[in-house]
Amino acid sequence: MNLGLGYVVLRTHARIADLLTKEQMRTLAEATDIDDFLVKLETTPYGKAEVEADERLALNLEKMFIKKFTERIEEIVKITPTKMGKFLHAYFDFRFEVLNIKRILRGKFTDSSVEEISESLIPIEPYIVKSYNEIVTAENLKESVMKLKGTSYQSLIDKLDLSEQYDALWPLELELNYIYARNILKLTETLPRRDRHIVNSLVKYETDVENVLIAIKRRGKTDVDLDEIFPVTYGISKEDLRKVIDATNLNKAIDELQPPYNEVLAPIKTGDIALVRAMLRKGKYEAATKARAGDQFGFNVILAFLVYSEIEKDNLVGLAWGKVQGLSSEDLMKYIVIPWD
Repeated sequence: MNLGLGYVVLRTHARIADLLTKEQMRTLAEATDIDDFLVKLETTPYGKAEVEADERLALNLEKMFIKKFTERIEEIVKITPTKMGKFLHAYFDFRFEVLNIKRILRGKFTDSSVEEISESLIPIEPYIVKSYNEIVTAENLKESVMKLKGTSYQSLIDKLDLSEQYDALWPLELELNYIYARNILKLTETLPRRDRHIVNSLVKYETDVENVLIAIKRRGKTDVDLDEIFPVTYGISKEDLRKVIDATNLNKAIDELQPPYNEVLAPIKTGDIALVRAMLRKGKYEAATKARAGDQFGFNVILAFLVYSEIEKDNLVGLAWGKVQGLSSEDLMKYIVIPWD
């Protein structure tokens, strides 16, 4: 039932206020261990975690947090004007399907069992593929990719040779990033022109950061074919990527990138890729917040709420895995984005 954009925006403003506060997130991060984390979680809107406390506890909690996030999407989408609602549904469903395909291919690359791969998947309905099962049960990595023939993931097949050449998964993962970016940017054309900029900037921002991370992996290599590896670039040009690959001083190469990329990628100097991911989420938060401030009565408010919700989900997933692994609260706090206060 679509009740008009104004009504949806008012509802969304109220939902933003329902997100975990800075204090609540900090309290969870400061839990002494996973058991204490679960006790503290009960005092939040998430309530008691109805999951099995077995060796898959962290994965079970991840699925629970993702389920809560997808429920939020559904609640907003079903009352949002049709074209906008369809876009938001596709934006996140496509995102999760790409993540599932990455997990399947990673499992095949590492010779994980069918059961292990299936357990790792986010419990959502397929968006473009007919079924995850036939991809999961394929004999090997190549056969899994071939199962995607005729879908929006068709271009992965062309990257198999590159993956085999480097004996690496990153050519396939990078192509999945491009597939997602290309399709979402095309989908933004269904939105009113005034609403396209924020989505485009978020998608391009993520793609640029991932390109630099791959460029860092290629450092010291000769005869790197930039057109083959990086067919899509946005704010970070191929010339920038070449400088990263050829740099004798990586720290200097990162510093010379334009803002905000030099700031987001600064943790690379100490080899902390996880912190880069946290900085990337922080950048998305700031971009969504700026867009929301520029238009308190339109699409930007809705998208900001969903971006905030995704960041909250990522925070909780990170905390759950960290607590299960016995990481200290001090270490975990570096990777949690909790700027809303």
